[in-house]
Amino acid sequence: MFPSKRIELLTTLVVVALLASAATPVSAASGNSEFADDEFTGDRGTVIEITLNTLDDANDTVNLHIGNEPNGFLVHVTAVDEDGDGSVTVALNTSTAGQTAASSYISAVGDDSISNVTQESDLLADLLDPGTYPMKAGPIDNATDTATLLVETNESATDPIEATPKPKPPEEVRSGYVAPPNEDGLVTIPLVFDTSRTMTVEMSSRETAYNTTFELVDGNRDYKTNVTLDLTATDQPPSEYISVSNGDQIKNITWNESVTEVETEHPYSLNLSSPQSHYAELMVIGEPETETPKPTTSVETTPTENTTTESNESATTTSGESTDTGIPGFGAALAVVALVAAAFVATRR
Repeated sequence: MFPSKRIELLTTLVVVALLASAATPVSAASGNSEFADDEFTGDRGTVIEITLNTLDDANDTVNLHIGNEPNGFLVHVTAVDEDGDGSVTVALNTSTAGQTAASSYISAVGDDSISNVTQESDLLADLLDPGTYPMKAGPIDNATDTATLLVETNESATDPIEATPKPKPPEEVRSGYVAPPNEDGLVTIPLVFDTSRTMTVEMSSRETAYNTTFELVDGNRDYKTNVTLDLTATDQPPSEYISVSNGDQIKNITWNESVTEVETEHPYSLNLSSPQSHYAELMVIGEPETETPKPTTSVETTPTENTTTESNESATTTSGESTDTGIPGFGAALAVVALVAAAFVATRR
């Protein structure tokens, strides 16, 4: 092949490659999302709607972050485009925002949904201050888009919701619960965080070889949480039947795969530790309280002169059997005994 022909061929190939590259669109990064507007405005004490568009997101989900630590208000939420229209709208109720659990003042509009709602800042004792709050879409450290929430002054705004004092750090991490599960088979264990707002919980039993460890995070910054055990999930791993109250989080849960069921009437060691403190207590979960049904006796009578007397004797016998067979509230008494016993053997370190 002559040199001129070779150069011409190479030139043609380069031009074709450049044209193909220009004609092929560059796909957006997975998980990208953008705000429908640069600013979302509303009066203090009203509901402000925030709309985002999903861009080439396989899961149609958008991570939204409102506020920051310097503003004294920071909340995170994951919105899901359930109806597949390419956008999601989140409603923020500024009359209660920051004063209570985040899921109570943030909601999805229409057919969409939200999840993973957490407030990272401390609970507020008053309405959200007027002013501008930055918002980010996507990862908080690598946002795909930003916008501004503008809360305007409103003289007619209602007072803050009642019974919402700003929480104070506890003096120590503590726990206290020994009682039967409720009628749904749920056991609730109240725990209190220290100022680190993190805690490692280890539940173990020497008798049954049960051992489960997990980390707790004070997601709504109120220094407390409720750990719930669903004792009806006997064939599930602990990750499926252990949950925490709204806004808090469970992380890094591990367990003994040979023994995954929590049994009643067995002592469990509850060890709580954080960077600042350690606490240990013995926990005994009692059997569910049940009342023994009273027996019923059918008395047959015959038309004789002694009918009334025999009926009275039969009634007396039935009453005696009922008294001997069941004592209402006896199960509750056993639960109290278990509570007292556990309190005596609890250890503090």
